[in-house]
Amino acid sequence: MLMIQNPRDMAQDFYSSTFIPVSAYSCEGELLYQGGDPYRRGGGEIFERLLERMRGSSKGGYSSLTLSSEDSYSYTASSINPVRPKDGFVVIGPYSPEDIGRLCRPEFCKFNNLLFSGFSGGSHCTLKDCKGCYSLKIRRALDFIDTHYRDPITLDEVASRLELNKCYFCTLFKQETGRTFTAHLNHVRIEKSKRYLLQGNRSILDVALTVGYTSQNYYTITFKKLMNMTPMEFRRSA
Repeated sequence: MLMIQNPRDMAQDFYSSTFIPVSAYSCEGELLYQGGDPYRRGGGEIFERLLERMRGSSKGGYSSLTLSSEDSYSYTASSINPVRPKDGFVVIGPYSPEDIGRLCRPEFCKFNNLLFSGFSGGSHCTLKDCKGCYSLKIRRALDFIDTHYRDPITLDEVASRLELNKCYFCTLFKQETGRTFTAHLNHVRIEKSKRYLLQGNRSILDVALTVGYTSQNYYTITFKKLMNMTPMEFRRSA
């Protein structure tokens, strides 16, 4: 049976299946939808340069282009429809040669993969500790958290986006990830904050606000609970 998906869901499913971000833009460069964070491995300068070159593609620009950084991470952009450049373009990346090799390996997990999700049934992947084995709904939730952790996202919002009952979503999330929704969100925010703490000119309050906390005190308490040290102690030890 042919299944037609919303392009936004397809982008999220692509990232969930490959762990490679993908995003779509209008021909003027306005973001339409995305799956995953294109800035997750740095490379912002390369990414912005690629967007700049692809903007105005309907006026005779590039139909396809790949740019790579010095550390071997690449971004590839292609017109959604080469015959109709005004439809915009898609950017895949960042990805590395290791990512391509991983996807081409025979042992790559296809459990709940985008192409095989309709055939997974109740089976389980035989690969040990495979990150691809989250159910599609939970992978979408994890991807949403990873992309929007800076925003004031809530359990109600995510459950609603997934069109799941909140209690059922909580049970499913804890069952598959081993954490509650709030615990995982805090984990992501604290991990992200470490990078900003190493930028010594930023205040603790600024770091807290950057990763989605509205209170420096709550951020500090959460950080110490997870890391057994305060943010300032982490900065000094690093």
